[in-house]
Amino acid sequence: MKSLRQRLAEHGFVANEEYDHAVRCLLGARHDHLRCLNVEGTQGGRRTAFAHALGQALGYAHILYHEFTPPPPEEPVRLVPAQEAEEAVGEPPVAPLDRVMAEACALSEGDPTLLILDALHRAPFREHLRLAEFLGNGLWRYGEISLKAHRRHLMVCLLSDDPLYHTLGRRCFRIWVDPDPAQAVRPAPADLDLPETAAPMLEALASLFSELKVNPTLEEYRRLLDDLQRNVHSLEDLRLSIYGWVEGVDREHLMSAPMRRFLEGKLPDLGIPPAQPPPGDR
Repeated sequence: MKSLRQRLAEHGFVANEEYDHAVRCLLGARHDHLRCLNVEGTQGGRRTAFAHALGQALGYAHILYHEFTPPPPEEPVRLVPAQEAEEAVGEPPVAPLDRVMAEACALSEGDPTLLILDALHRAPFREHLRLAEFLGNGLWRYGEISLKAHRRHLMVCLLSDDPLYHTLGRRCFRIWVDPDPAQAVRPAPADLDLPETAAPMLEALASLFSELKVNPTLEEYRRLLDDLQRNVHSLEDLRLSIYGWVEGVDREHLMSAPMRRFLEGKLPDLGIPPAQPPPGDR
């Protein structure tokens, strides 16, 4: 059976970290409110990718997504003629949040459903209060409508740049998805189907990644090694391949003069010919 990390990778979230324990705690917890996950980390796109991949890896039948958007600028006040106002009377449109919450409640009646609410820091505070109440009693209300979610079928996933409102946060299990420096991969040649003679090359790469403060996955190692064997013939090629394949690389640091000198010292171990000085410097 594939591990959770493998299943997450199949759905687009590749990481060195294992999330099995955290997910078991989330799914096995006994509580009297709806199950809720607060995905934390400094990289918004990584949080969103994790939430979607987790829903797919766990086999949720329905995955709903809603992103809170910045409030629109206030429109100038316009006086409406009485006749026009009478003609405009009617049911107001359903707000996007109410629409997705209604769909989540309805779908959860029959199937496991994951509801992802992204960019919660943009939502008005009244929505934080409504969500906290919803997690507590499973009821979502708007207008004269009241909808009930299935406690065992629905899981809510919250993503925010800011800490959650206290009561809302207390009803969530938190998980951190930024890369963990302690989980840096230092593969042996056998891990990448390479002969033992490739050890100096892998050591040079590990040193390089440590200097760049990134923790590539095995897949990123494989892609870069493939480039080293087929496409990289100079230091500039190396920098372009590193930036192209390895997530989280700071381009300014990679292209800096100190980093250039560091990379030049690693070229022999990586099988790259040293850069030739300009003709005038020979």
